[in-house]
Amino acid sequence: MTLFELVVEKKVKSLSIIGMAKNVGKTVTLNYLIEQSTKRNMVLGLTSAGRDGEKIDAVFGTHKPAIWVPEGTLLATARKCVITSDARIEILYNTDISTPLGEIIIGRARESGDIELAGPATSTGIKQVIETMKDFGGELIIIDGALDRASSAAPTVTDATILSTGAAIGYSIESIIDKTKLRVELFSLKELKQSKIRQLAAKIVQENKLGIVANDRFKIIEQGDALLSGKEISAVIDENTEAIVIGGAVTDRFMMDLINIPYIDKIYIVVKDGVKVFFEDSTYKQLKRRGIKIRVLDPINLLALTVNPYSPTGYNFDPVEFLDKIRSAMYPLPVYDVVLERL
Repeated sequence: MTLFELVVEKKVKSLSIIGMAKNVGKTVTLNYLIEQSTKRNMVLGLTSAGRDGEKIDAVFGTHKPAIWVPEGTLLATARKCVITSDARIEILYNTDISTPLGEIIIGRARESGDIELAGPATSTGIKQVIETMKDFGGELIIIDGALDRASSAAPTVTDATILSTGAAIGYSIESIIDKTKLRVELFSLKELKQSKIRQLAAKIVQENKLGIVANDRFKIIEQGDALLSGKEISAVIDENTEAIVIGGAVTDRFMMDLINIPYIDKIYIVVKDGVKVFFEDSTYKQLKRRGIKIRVLDPINLLALTVNPYSPTGYNFDPVEFLDKIRSAMYPLPVYDVVLERL
């Protein structure tokens, strides 16, 4: 089964593509999906969590693959990108969402060509343009994202997520597998099933605060910054604590402040979704050995992984070996090289 066939089989209507770093083949994956949807006469909608489609990489100075759109494609992008686009874009709707490149508009490509996407920076804005493009007939909406702006992968935003990895994140296949496997595991964290704890935890997350659940009640820790307050929260939890709830990001520093509490393995660590979790591999392994249970309120539907065996700095791996080793390490998650798929 090809990657596009998987998307169709799972009845995905909105899809985010998240790159683990620059130059891991995210735009190649996006262009593959555009090409395949065009062959099936699907009405496609495109936007970006931030800016994508620049012709020159700002870090490496290398040429980047352009985002090509066929006639009929729906777009949510900044007005300046419409003006500079190679494709001719008909403006259908003004969203009132502001960006440094102008208001986000909903448009339709009247002639095919290359485009630059500069979409909403917030999950609320992304949800808004997804629904608007659906109203204009979009059958599959794709959001171009990245780990540093992974709000598009949030399960409340898109139906499913594709993660892109590649040679750009490591100098050996083994190191690339380790880094990728960690992100896959974090994107695949289990959902919190305990209904009473879940209900109380959701109230803390809605406030975007840090708090605890104990004795069927919740308490918000007013200092509220999970980047700083691991020690503060460790001072207020005891054997009656059922959950520590983090409304924002959860980091190595925060968790290492908690790891030696005697009963921490009996307490759920609860976050909104896997997008909010940022651990080094060594920290995550320590947490697992300690028996710490991290749960999410909204699980991410990680559909597949795509791989790119080439690095912009000049080194690369044998494409078949690279795909086979990563596919074996990530099983049962489907893994694809969309360039090999075309051959």
